[in-house]
Amino acid sequence: MSVMEMLRRYCRDQIPPPGPFRVLALGGLVTTAGGGAWYTTWAVYFTTVAGLSAPLVGAGLTVAGAAGLLAATPVGALADRLGPRELLIALIAVDGVSMAAFVFAHHAVVFLAVALVNTTADRAIAGVRTAYVAELAGEQTRVAHLARQRVASHLGYTIGAAGGAVCLTLGSPAAFHTLIVVDAATSLACAALLTRVPAVRPAVREHRPRTLVADPAFLAVVASTGLLSLCWGLVSTALPLWLVRGTHLPPGLAGVVVIVNSLGVALLQVVASRGCTGVRGGAVRAAWSGAALAAACLLFAATSGGSGVLAAGLVLLAAAAHLAGELWFIAAKWALTLGLTPPGATGRYQGLAASAQAGAQMISPALMTLLVGAWGRPGWFVLAALFLAAGGATFPAARWAARTRPRLTAPS
Repeated sequence: MSVMEMLRRYCRDQIPPPGPFRVLALGGLVTTAGGGAWYTTWAVYFTTVAGLSAPLVGAGLTVAGAAGLLAATPVGALADRLGPRELLIALIAVDGVSMAAFVFAHHAVVFLAVALVNTTADRAIAGVRTAYVAELAGEQTRVAHLARQRVASHLGYTIGAAGGAVCLTLGSPAAFHTLIVVDAATSLACAALLTRVPAVRPAVREHRPRTLVADPAFLAVVASTGLLSLCWGLVSTALPLWLVRGTHLPPGLAGVVVIVNSLGVALLQVVASRGCTGVRGGAVRAAWSGAALAAACLLFAATSGGSGVLAAGLVLLAAAAHLAGELWFIAAKWALTLGLTPPGATGRYQGLAASAQAGAQMISPALMTLLVGAWGRPGWFVLAALFLAAGGATFPAARWAARTRPRLTAPS
């Protein structure tokens, strides 16, 4: 096979086939372009243009995040009853309307009310979207389709981050308000696009579904994969702190790592997810993820007090290991949570998975600040052990969960 043929095949693999998956990817790209711009600018907007205090913004978003965490599972259960497409359209529309309301968030009460609605809708969208793609795709192709959707989302975030940089450069209230309106419009445009994709009938339940509390094996699986999601905190919180406090490297190197990570996900998520089907495949990728993330932590620790080309090279090598760990974690999460979901409960179980991940993201800033910001180099060793344990724990958790579902084969 020639290089050109390999490139053409690679490009074909990245793009969803014509039909609903391509429309869904286009909608995801549009809305994440708006979201990427907002996530780049929200802290500056609230504390300067809106005139809110930093403690108020932090406390308000924490409360809103907790509400989103609690809402993800019941919203997922609602998707099982009403159909995931219909609920996904509604949630994205609510996200867009509430985003537009941030233009008026100059008072604490308005800010808190809008943040609660917006964050709750935003947190619930991930699980419902995964449930919709899973129901629309076949069992053997759903992970590949989810990977292509993630590629589109990361392209959107990259485009949006550039727009956010322009807004920050301009710095005027009009620039921030325009960005908010554009972000809201992208969500509404995405909701309109999704009216063109087919609805899926809720799956028929073979028996009365157990409560999630009565499914501790699945809880163990999402707990381990939720811990692996702490990988995002490595580059967003731990690395910038480490570069400033633990090395003599330029802090801007953290931005380079973020760019490498975003482009890497866009280029390699489909490849990294290939062949990851079933519970065993998911458990294997989770173990790979934990090992790669642990290696990234050890490489970051090796740059202690370092400067120059060698230390910078180690940071970039750690970024590559982190990227591999993130790609494998995402593939593992999809394969495990979908493979272990009983018929008729995809939305509910994906909502629980989203809640576990959101819970990890809530504690991530404080954890990374304590371990790396306060402890320094030993904190990297603790994180390495945590990722290794999380990846390794997935095997017994997956075996336990598979034994409670007679049609599945436990990973060995």
